[in-house]
Amino acid sequence: MSTTTIRNILGARKVHSVSPGTSIQDAARLMAELNVGALAVLEGGSLKGILSERDIVFRVVAQGLPLSDTPVGTAMTADPVTIDIDDAVSEALVVRLGETFRHLPVMEAGQLVGLLSYRDIPAEYAMLYERFREMSGARADQR
Repeated sequence: MSTTTIRNILGARKVHSVSPGTSIQDAARLMAELNVGALAVLEGGSLKGILSERDIVFRVVAQGLPLSDTPVGTAMTADPVTIDIDDAVSEALVVRLGETFRHLPVMEAGQLVGLLSYRDIPAEYAMLYERFREMSGARADQR
């Protein structure tokens, strides 16, 4: 299997974003319209965070906060872990995509160029990585 990079997976996909001051309601509408599970949060062209469906549910809805008056900045995951566009897919898995994170901001020369979703990872990569983790765990337990 050849090494696939994040660049290969993302292609020319557009980055969807909101500002920290955007209301949760407007952000959720945009996510529904675009059929995406997360948005980058940008301020002055700089990545400030990421807003996911889970952020909205756990940090806004479950807390009873008003959707129209709550800004994205209060619910987003600030300073998210990022990955470089030329990294191998395996690198995304190493930083726990799918286990801890479902979306990773993708950077190129310090600028946001995309969001990688766990669903973007080819199934064979995810299966190989899971098998590797299982084997590594078994070896550690045998010591």
